[in-house]
Amino acid sequence: MRRMLRALAIGGTAVAMALTAACGSGTVGETGDKTGGGKAGTAGAISVETARGTVSLPAPAKKVVTLEWTYTEELVALGVTPVGNADNKGYGTWITAEGAALPAGVTDVGNRNEPSLEKIKALQPDLIVVDDDRSKANLKALGEIAPVLSFVYTTKPQMQTLKKNFTELAKAVGKEDAAAGVLGKIDAKAAELKGRLDKAGKGGLKYALAQGFTANGSASIRMLTDDSLAGQVLGLAGLKNGWKGQPDAWGMTTVGVEGLTKVEKDSTFLYVAADADNPFTGSLAGNPVWKGLDFVKQDRALALDPGTWLFGGPLSAVQILDETGKALKV
Repeated sequence: MRRMLRALAIGGTAVAMALTAACGSGTVGETGDKTGGGKAGTAGAISVETARGTVSLPAPAKKVVTLEWTYTEELVALGVTPVGNADNKGYGTWITAEGAALPAGVTDVGNRNEPSLEKIKALQPDLIVVDDDRSKANLKALGEIAPVLSFVYTTKPQMQTLKKNFTELAKAVGKEDAAAGVLGKIDAKAAELKGRLDKAGKGGLKYALAQGFTANGSASIRMLTDDSLAGQVLGLAGLKNGWKGQPDAWGMTTVGVEGLTKVEKDSTFLYVAADADNPFTGSLAGNPVWKGLDFVKQDRALALDPGTWLFGGPLSAVQILDETGKALKV
């Protein structure tokens, strides 16, 4: 049923728009205004490091509004139910990792890019968590409601950034001990998958990881480099990336079907695509370039579950490893 809902909710250009909306940019250690909004910068019992400097809180936050799905996923992983989240339907469509489902009763506060300030204020939160790039226009207004934690996802190396941001968020809600356990699941799952690959004679297997969708009537393919979180997660399991394209801020190279000829020839092609918009089994199926690729001719083009989110938090990272193991049949 979940897969069907994803398929109905997403298609064609809508997928491209949703994927584009998921992206942002930034650099580790970036600091703009040091206030972070609200009560930040004042003496407090908790100091949290954010993209905009240190935010001080008098006590662990209890009523949290999140305006970015990654941080909603992370709160849920910590056992914290946010009082508000931006775009509940979108979260349920894209974030499908085990244990990441949004609990009942979370108020939808609108679009991630343009949330309802009125709804947020009505919830009387003691903390608001945002993506720094997406929320720049609203930071001042949000800071007048509650302290704001503004994080950047794409800072290199992304795995280190995920761990740092997750740990700081956990500190803000009094869940530092739980954070260590959640992050430990990534390394444990990676070691487990590596062991299974080695046992199956597939240790160090070369792969290429893609996300495919249709944009303006043509297949658009995002290839994940080692700069991406997904590439770094699979590297933990000993897998070798056979895509060396120029990465963007998110660690991706966007290509058409001709670009796939640059995938290293001995690579297994792993991909994520929505049921309702799968160019690999749809528009490209009869394409001579696609049909001529080694990994296609040798049946090494393998689908991961359409709900595998490549840009999420620690639970999504574990899901990437799980789905890769399933696809490789180990």
